[in-house]
Amino acid sequence: MFVKRYRFLILLVMSFTAFIFMSCSDDDDDNVSSNKKTEETVFMYMPWSGNLYSYFLENISSFETAIVNNGGLGKKRFMVFISTSATNAYLYEISYKNGICVHDTLKNYYFGSAEYTTSSGITSILEDIMTESPTNSYSMIIGCHGMGWIPKSTSGVSSYNAARRLKGVHQTRYFGHSSSSTYQTDITTLADGIKATGVKMQYILFDDCYMSNIETAYDLREVTDYLIASTCEIMIEGMPYSTIGKSLLDHDYKGVCNGFYAFYSTFSPPCGTIGVTDCSETENMAYLMKSINTQYPEGLSDTDAIQILDGYSPAIFYDFGDYVSHLCEDETLLSAFNQQLNKLVPYKSNTNTYYSEFTGKQKEITAFSGLTISDPSQNSMVTEAKIQTAWYYATH
Repeated sequence: MFVKRYRFLILLVMSFTAFIFMSCSDDDDDNVSSNKKTEETVFMYMPWSGNLYSYFLENISSFETAIVNNGGLGKKRFMVFISTSATNAYLYEISYKNGICVHDTLKNYYFGSAEYTTSSGITSILEDIMTESPTNSYSMIIGCHGMGWIPKSTSGVSSYNAARRLKGVHQTRYFGHSSSSTYQTDITTLADGIKATGVKMQYILFDDCYMSNIETAYDLREVTDYLIASTCEIMIEGMPYSTIGKSLLDHDYKGVCNGFYAFYSTFSPPCGTIGVTDCSETENMAYLMKSINTQYPEGLSDTDAIQILDGYSPAIFYDFGDYVSHLCEDETLLSAFNQQLNKLVPYKSNTNTYYSEFTGKQKEITAFSGLTISDPSQNSMVTEAKIQTAWYYATH
């Protein structure tokens, strides 16, 4: 009898102890910060870009629509860094509560000399975001004007952009400020800024013109898994976040392309190009392109037949796949290139035409690979700059 009671007391004590332990664990779980429960932070980075501020606000609102339609963010957090002027900016978090999105300001910034255009400045901003939200992974959406891989110091580009813009035509976006190099950022600077944080992005989406090019993808290969961007000018309205927001949250890149097409195929005028580049495949492509360039060192003397995807004259951005199809006459080598291109750009979409504010016209798209290349360009603004890119060094 004593033994039975003793065992009973032991079991009772053990059960009580387990209950206390479980209760403490439950309390701990309830008190765990949202940071530890969150798997990923998605953040919009919107540095000073002149005339785009009001459109940025619409983009944010559009993404909030996607969040509401999705019933929240799941195990993700959403941050926004936005400049209200050349010197002022703030960082805030968007949360989903009681069926609506709410904003919580985390930090205000004052910049004396456009520090957000430097690698150290970009690192500092990213570290603020990562301190506020120390999650397992990060994805970055960049909203501003864009000029592809072209360095901001390139002579004539900014003034060319400003001078060629026509009145009375639909506006587009084209990294940084449209006409002042003071507020522009080089892609290599962005890459250095991200690299210094020790974090590799799940994706970087550029809501800017001309950013889906092999030179940019190669520069970003160590700091992001995927590059999502347009090969051409993108309308000033930018990405249709209410349509593609859920796909971005889910990393559904095919869905992003489909949603983008659904929006811009019914736009007036219908015009939109998008590519999703797997940056882990850029080194393999560079190795293959070096073989092609070694076999055809003179390049192409006649570029008239290659698909152009810009409004510059002479052209700067040519369709990557179409360029190589004209350059490489070796069927075995060309087949290897096309196979690698399919790995490099697993998802893409385009309307039948693209639009340029520079010309105020639509142009037909007959070949589209989701990426552009500037190797064949004879535009005097980039003939020297293009041979200084990491991509050119790796492939010639």
